[in-house]
Amino acid sequence: MASSDYRPAAPKLQEQDLKGKVALVTGATKGIGRATALELATRGASILGTYSTPESAHNFDTLSHTITDLYSSPSLPSHLTSSTTPKFHGVAANITSLPSIGEVISALETHFPQKLDILVLNASFNARPRLGAASASDITSSLTGNLHWPIVLMEYLVRKKLFNANARVVVISSDRVRDPAPGSSIFNATKAGLEALARAWAVELPISFPGSTVNAVSVGLTDTPGLRVFPAAAVEALKGQRVPKVKVVEGGRMGYPEDVADVVGWLCSEKSRWQSGSVVAANGGAEYVGGSG
Repeated sequence: MASSDYRPAAPKLQEQDLKGKVALVTGATKGIGRATALELATRGASILGTYSTPESAHNFDTLSHTITDLYSSPSLPSHLTSSTTPKFHGVAANITSLPSIGEVISALETHFPQKLDILVLNASFNARPRLGAASASDITSSLTGNLHWPIVLMEYLVRKKLFNANARVVVISSDRVRDPAPGSSIFNATKAGLEALARAWAVELPISFPGSTVNAVSVGLTDTPGLRVFPAAAVEALKGQRVPKVKVVEGGRMGYPEDVADVVGWLCSEKSRWQSGSVVAANGGAEYVGGSG
């Protein structure tokens, strides 16, 4: 199928190269986070997923049931049994509240004593006030959710030795870091900070957990629930600016969460063992990392 004709397929089981591994995915109930959780779970990884409010718990339950049904299918290959079904556990953790980190650490220690193999920092606080219009909450919540929260989480995970060797850490960044627009300054600053953290963590994490890698993924315009909350006219204007910049499809197209999740999934694999400290573009060539798109 040509990439211009691509449409996300229904979830299906893949090679079980992540069997027995544990992944923590923040913001796991929607968009890129949900697609990433599905990508990892269909390869055998158990998932500790976070969501912002208890009201989102049912979305995580739906995700869990989707995977459980795949692993209990009558057509399941003989080498897969119910004992191979990944474990799912969800936890409400609002990233704008630092105490929620304690809930995540407690859930990891209680439900996944085998410790953590994969961390995907996907959740973000997305405020887009124009210069001169930012509220105190816009600034504080952005800095807390997008920088302070990930920093403190990583500090706890390392101090408490909750990673395994050969761990994979992936942080979700944005093309807007390299292509700013009015209203994006605070968001861009926090994502640029996350990329800087990824580079620094890539140096330090393997000291305590040999073989571990840390990378960032720069995401382009992607069809997610987060995008759809913006006014339709604003979304159309964004599409008009961004879609024609996509290189891999003539005329361009919007990205899907699964496009990004496949890139994240590769960075979580053994095959990415020699990739660390990088910012990897998942944008169809719309914006080059380190150059001009």
